[in-house]
Amino acid sequence: SSDLWQAAIRSETQLVASYDAAMTHATGRLLAHLRVGRAVHAVHLRALKAPAPVPGSEVTVADLPAALRTSADQLARAATAAVNGSDAALLASIAASHRVLADD
Repeated sequence: SSDLWQAAIRSETQLVASYDAAMTHATGRLLAHLRVGRAVHAVHLRALKAPAPVPGSEVTVADLPAALRTSADQLARAATAAVNGSDAALLASIAASHRVLADD
């Protein structure tokens, strides 16, 4: 459904913005880790055919692991509800990625 797709885009956009916010105060290994996570979500946005987020335009979250777990749950439900097989596979793949990043 279009609503599920838009929710996935909103989630990815918020995660990219949250990584951007976290990177402003990070150094060393943490900064490198955050850059990788941000790059992953930027790829997700491209896969969802969404525009790149405008810096500073999104509400951010401080607890990235919790946000990733919540997003993974929502994406898994969206994948189950998807009518199109390729949409279901993409959403499930992004959900799995969020699970891995949340536990990293």
